[in-house]
Amino acid sequence: MEANQLRVSKREKGTQAYVKELRRRGLLPAVIYGKDTPDLLVSVNAKELQKLLNAKGSATAILDVAVEGGEEPKKVMVREMQRDPVARTLNHVDFQLVNMNEVISAEVTIHLVGTPVGVKAGGVIQHGLRTLEVEGLPAGLPPRIDLDVSHLDLHDKLTVADVTPPKGIDIVSDPDQVIASIVVPRAVVETTEEPATAEDPKEAEKANGAKAEEA
Repeated sequence: MEANQLRVSKREKGTQAYVKELRRRGLLPAVIYGKDTPDLLVSVNAKELQKLLNAKGSATAILDVAVEGGEEPKKVMVREMQRDPVARTLNHVDFQLVNMNEVISAEVTIHLVGTPVGVKAGGVIQHGLRTLEVEGLPAGLPPRIDLDVSHLDLHDKLTVADVTPPKGIDIVSDPDQVIASIVVPRAVVETTEEPATAEDPKEAEKANGAKAEEA
């Protein structure tokens, strides 16, 4: 089997007990869907899938899915991975058929590079977006987008509009969305505020004298 090939088996649309039994055997219920193509219900080895995705290092990786007893491997992309809310283990996977000659949309992970000068000055980096929605040919989709934030100073921010996408890739996300900003912690702000001005001793003496005369 090729390095980027994933073996799957056809399955029936079963009951909850049937799905539970699949998971007990280390298999994940999954579906392969695409344009003008009937949905294909399959099961996939959970460990093999996770190992392949880890090796690819990207959710936008193109995989070759080989259906047991089927025709040629199908090129797919993982579109959704449902996880158990407590254990965080995979429960279900959606694969979308991919045409390598057609533009598709995908969510690409943002990777911040460098230590902002604002952080060195006592600020804290605040994350906004963790992914960018992009469009492009499948083969050109980047595994991630690296963004240099070392130049960000206190109160600076990096928005989607500041990102230069790789060649052949268009960014679909709202250009005004903030990816990262450098904020000043409240404790720092409070300690840097000017203390209240002390009362002038001479003015205080005059005031006390006036009070004595009134008495």
